[in-house]
Amino acid sequence: MRTVFWPLVGTTWMQTVTAMMFLTVPVLAPALADDVGLQASHVGLYTALVFLGAMPISLVMGALTNRFGALRVMQCGMVLSATALLISTTGLLPVILICGFLLGMGYGPNTPGAAHILARITKPKDRPLVFSIKQSGAPLGGFLAGILVPWIVISAGWQAALMVSGGLGLIAVFMVQPLRTKSDDDRQPGLPLSAHGVGQQLRLLAGNAALRKLTLASFIFAGVQACLFAYLVSFLVDHVGLDLIRAGFAYACMQLMGVGARIGWGWIADRFVRASIVLAGLGLASALLVAVAAQFNGEWPFWLIVTVAAAIGATVASWNGVFMAEVIRTAPPDQVSAATGGTIFFTYFGLVVGPLVFAALVAISDGYSLAFYVIAGAIFAAALSILPRRDKTSPSRQNS
Repeated sequence: MRTVFWPLVGTTWMQTVTAMMFLTVPVLAPALADDVGLQASHVGLYTALVFLGAMPISLVMGALTNRFGALRVMQCGMVLSATALLISTTGLLPVILICGFLLGMGYGPNTPGAAHILARITKPKDRPLVFSIKQSGAPLGGFLAGILVPWIVISAGWQAALMVSGGLGLIAVFMVQPLRTKSDDDRQPGLPLSAHGVGQQLRLLAGNAALRKLTLASFIFAGVQACLFAYLVSFLVDHVGLDLIRAGFAYACMQLMGVGARIGWGWIADRFVRASIVLAGLGLASALLVAVAAQFNGEWPFWLIVTVAAAIGATVASWNGVFMAEVIRTAPPDQVSAATGGTIFFTYFGLVVGPLVFAALVAISDGYSLAFYVIAGAIFAAALSILPRRDKTSPSRQNS
């Protein structure tokens, strides 16, 4: 694990800051309503545009990584995301939405790039834990967004919150630069860029039944996660009646619990229980908790809302690291990059579709309850689809 330490620290920090930049606008949504005209439906559209921008990048990451190195591509992505946030300070709604797409293009390299870096230096038996630690950066970034952004808004305004978030992204780019020599030592600077690998990725997923199931499940898991990340603050402010500070605190607790839970589930999958069983269990628990969240109203005590939000963080927001380790375990050893890039493409697609469907359901029903019940049912079905069947289990599929 000694050789993994600094690359893991660097990629986790990049994941943290990237997630904070992505979630800044959704957390800001109530503050942007009056000045910018950002409504609940726009939050879903913004989130969808972010991952619509990320999707094509995930498919060409193999070619970009071979040519420039995974870390360099990740750094360039962070610069683009930070620039998008700084441009968003103009306060024009169309500009903010377009910047969501640009931010997503910068977000796209993060997960496949880190998977490439860490898979090369991590022993198979350590992958569930290592990837769960790395993926814990996403809820950690959400925690920082939930805690810092509302306070910056109160003290200095929403433009300042965008500038601080973008500034942290630029600082992070320079902080990880010392890691580049070793992390990108497999790059081939003279290699021509080619889209040939895109077809290879899609054919791999189509021809591998286990990867197909994981990919479909990740599409739904990611969509549900995106709905909670994008709408929880607005839901708590508009429907439950909390102020922005308390809603941000509940959101931050959800994200903070996700940090520890991702690491904890990775450790369990690493030592005691198959990753596929952990994933299925998280999906079933997520369905129950999302249905409970649908019951929130102004009569619920704040401590109970926070408790449920934290439990959601431990389930809905905690599957990613175990999923990545399971994809790498399932994929042919010589096609790990293709498998991760392909599955992440469809994971991002779920992140696009989920908030759009949620927004449509909120508009159609003039409330949040129907939307919560629909996504609870979807993740329940996805969890059942990947639950291992006893008669199909073989010792060779156990985690190493």
